[in-house]
Amino acid sequence: MTKPDADMKDSPSRPRDVRAGPGDAGASDRPVHREETPQDRRDGNRATRLFLWLVGVGFITVFVLNIVALI
Repeated sequence: MTKPDADMKDSPSRPRDVRAGPGDAGASDRPVHREETPQDRRDGNRATRLFLWLVGVGFITVFVLNIVALI
């Protein structure tokens, strides 16, 4: 259990301080480009088709409901 900040004012070590070791400065902050695989491309195409299908169903639903409202 850690003490609140008010109790830790005079303490030389702070339990919440996290410091990088020698040579670690910023190493985890740099994104690494990952090559696109055929599986990634298939997954993206599948998601795009699903999105377009859902948009189409939404438009058809709105169109039918507008016609029903006019009757």
